[in-house]
Amino acid sequence: MKRIRKGLTAGLALAVLLTGCTSGGAGDKPSKTLKELGKDEKASIKVVYWDKNYFFQKYGNLFSAKFPNIDVQVVSMQGMFRNPNKDMNKEFQKLIDDEKPDVLMFQSSDLFERWANDGKLYQLDDVIRQDKFDVENILPSVIEQIKAKGNGNIYGLAPFFYSQALFYNKDLFEKYGVPLPKNKMSWDEVLDLAKRFPKDGQGDNRIYGFASSGAFLDKKRISLDLMSSIGWTSGLSYVDAGKGTVTLQSEGWKNALVTAMEALKSGAVYTGTDNKPAPNKTVLMDDGRSLFAAGKVAMTLDGSYAMPNLQNARNLPEDPPVNWDIVTVPVDPKNPDVSNTVSLSDLFAVNVDSSNPRAAWELVKFINSDEMAKLQAKSEDGSLLSRTAYVKERNGRSLEPFYMLKTNEDMLMKGMDTIPFGFNQPFNEMAGTELLAVIEGTKSVDEALKTMQEKGQEIYIKAKREQDTNNAKEN
Repeated sequence: MKRIRKGLTAGLALAVLLTGCTSGGAGDKPSKTLKELGKDEKASIKVVYWDKNYFFQKYGNLFSAKFPNIDVQVVSMQGMFRNPNKDMNKEFQKLIDDEKPDVLMFQSSDLFERWANDGKLYQLDDVIRQDKFDVENILPSVIEQIKAKGNGNIYGLAPFFYSQALFYNKDLFEKYGVPLPKNKMSWDEVLDLAKRFPKDGQGDNRIYGFASSGAFLDKKRISLDLMSSIGWTSGLSYVDAGKGTVTLQSEGWKNALVTAMEALKSGAVYTGTDNKPAPNKTVLMDDGRSLFAAGKVAMTLDGSYAMPNLQNARNLPEDPPVNWDIVTVPVDPKNPDVSNTVSLSDLFAVNVDSSNPRAAWELVKFINSDEMAKLQAKSEDGSLLSRTAYVKERNGRSLEPFYMLKTNEDMLMKGMDTIPFGFNQPFNEMAGTELLAVIEGTKSVDEALKTMQEKGQEIYIKAKREQDTNNAKEN
């Protein structure tokens, strides 16, 4: 739960005016408004960002032109990623402790949630009202997720969000007389469409109804990816993060496993081990994304960043780009208007210990402003703007499927950053092996789930013990 700091730092106290009471759920806690900077008042702030040059190219130069009296220094995050085996959450905390920045950029919404609930971030609700800053035209799913991470309050803002859609090849559907996909289909409906495509082609003539988009090179990982996607659509997760227990032995996961296995056995889904296109197709890799771009897959799930790649994709120089379009991701028929595919990155927040929270808030506000969204709308990098006013389509294709579905707070996988660092890799390997046994007929669905549950719990306990030991050594 959130631990509210009882006192403000000296620097923050000078900048905060305590006036009245909040409305809208804050009880009798006094509202916090920020004194505006004077006309000639100078300020200096630090911001944590991926890279100094990239920051100024994307935001900093424009901000400095509008606020010449605010000096912005960038604390680069590049050093955090030199050793991929280190705990990035700890590396981030160390960076903040050493540099004491005013504006923090979170790459993970789970880490943002922890910092917000630990009282390390400045609550923005009151100053948003004070400045009449427009959050009404930000995608509701983005604001809802931010509030869900902050126990109903706003501790940061995200100018972009990530989501997925079901990409489909219009020409393949027309060629084989298969009805086009629609928004809000269930996984059963998607996979039933996939099964209507021919499965008897050889080599470069082989067509697949569906393929996972990621670079999963073997049947084990592809099987786990499909089962997981089906389960997550229904709000399932591998682990109850609060209890530290693996949760796979359930009716929901059983249904997801059965659905995935039937599709894989049918031959409609690319498994990474089937006949591959001819080797002269040099652009291809053995993954669903490349096969889709080559016109060999009818449907695939992918994110918005696939769009610019598809615009320019060629198998051979003389080949035309794939004729694609999108609909929403598969949904749970019980909740057809919601999904859990909206995720937030590049969340900007004000450090509660900032010595100049007004200047820090001006930067956060500018990055998330309507003005910046209008400029960013011209970008072709595939990013999705949280502000919905400017980007309705791209290259003649509607982006509505990325924006249509709502976020269901009950489906958000909270506390995922508390799962031990060493859990995922061995769990994925073990679970993939069990699924392969089901496909090959050497294990039943119930037997596989039982093993995944029991071995998964053993892997979790071991990873947690190792993580606790390492933490004790470091402290």
